[in-house]
Amino acid sequence: MFQHAPAMELDAYDQRHLAAADGYLALGMYLAANAALDAIGAEYRHFPQVLDLRENVYVALGKWEMAQVVARALMLADPHNPGRALRLAAATMRAQSLDAAIAVLMTALGSHPNHPQIHYGLACYTCLKGDMVEALAYLEQAIKLDPGLRLVSLEDEDLTQLWMELGKK
Repeated sequence: MFQHAPAMELDAYDQRHLAAADGYLALGMYLAANAALDAIGAEYRHFPQVLDLRENVYVALGKWEMAQVVARALMLADPHNPGRALRLAAATMRAQSLDAAIAVLMTALGSHPNHPQIHYGLACYTCLKGDMVEALAYLEQAIKLDPGLRLVSLEDEDLTQLWMELGKK
């Protein structure tokens, strides 16, 4: 496992490969981005900035199991960053199941009880699972913490079933 340290610097050669990978990723050239990351020296591949790009490449390629492994490593290295748990949950949902993704976010909720995106993610996942009562409770809490999520939620396809159920009442 790697240690999270913001001061981790790549040498100039490997920094160029990282920049190339970032550029390829932005252009939608995912295999080229992956190859550029592979060209980075083994001693630097565990650095968070390298793993962040690697995770993005795996997500773009739909390699969910690999994205999940990288997301888990990043979350364990940076447990105070709730975004890491959100990324792990997204990869876990696709690699494993909704229940496994919900478990990831429930654990994150214990550490970050006032993070609106965690509540929002739980609203989406519980809605997809078919538990509208729980989904609504998580969504209400998310909107309470971040009122801007109200408009976002109206357009979110993951919450379509919730809006349909509420419209019947």
